[in-house]
This record gives sequence, structure tokens and C-alpha cells, in this order.
Amino acid sequence: MSARRKARKAAFDILYSAEQRGQSLSAALGQFDVRELEKLESITELNYAREIVLGVDECQSTIDEEISSHLKDWTINRLFPVDRAILRLGVWEILYSETPNDAARAEALALATEYGSDDATRFIGGVLGAIARDS
Repeated sequence: MSARRKARKAAFDILYSAEQRGQSLSAALGQFDVRELEKLESITELNYAREIVLGVDECQSTIDEEISSHLKDWTINRLFPVDRAILRLGVWEILYSETPNDAARAEALALATEYGSDDATRFIGGVLGAIARDS
């Protein structure tokens, strides 16, 4: 598994954990640093995971608005928390990182396939595809 993929998985774990526990992302990131630091193989992985989480935290209102504007007959609060975390990560990468849109979408789809709800891959792919086209 590549360093970036491990970092995305770690960031996803933090985003999802924070939501499930009703924590701030900064608190979840602090707990991650203590608990998971040894599992990441390089400082690059740790730094990118932090960059994603801090970026989502800083831009969450804009990210959620972007997601909401591309949902049909749904609200962001009705989404499964797992799917919402994957979408936030993917949207952050599309809008705020240097990751190519196709790579950001593909990585989010890999997370959706492994962790998302039954229709998550198709749903998340459609939303992220639309956001990438519109950005």
C-alpha cells in the first residue's frame, strides 16, 4: 500500500471516529497521534494524514456546502457517517490539494468499496465526479 493511501486511510479513520464520538477533529487528531503514530511507516504518511484532517476541519463548511449542492433528494445529514467522511476527504483533495482529481476520486472510491454502505461506491463516485467537473 502506498504512503498516500495509508495516509488517506488514517485520515478517514480520524474523520469517521470524530463524528461517531462527537469529537472535534483536532481532539480526534490528538488521540490519533498518541495511538496510531507507530503504525505509520513514515513521517510523510503522518504529515499527509494530518494535512487532510486539518484541511477538512478548516474548510468543512465549504466542503459540506459543495457536497450538499450535488446531492439529489438527500441532505448531508441523512448520509451514513462513513459515506460522509469519505466524501469530505475526497472533496478536500479535489478542491484543496494538488492531487489530480481522478486520483482523488479513485482513492475515495477505494475507501467506499472497502468501508462504505451498499451503494456507496456508485453514489460517492457520482458526487465526486460532479464536483470535479464543476471545480
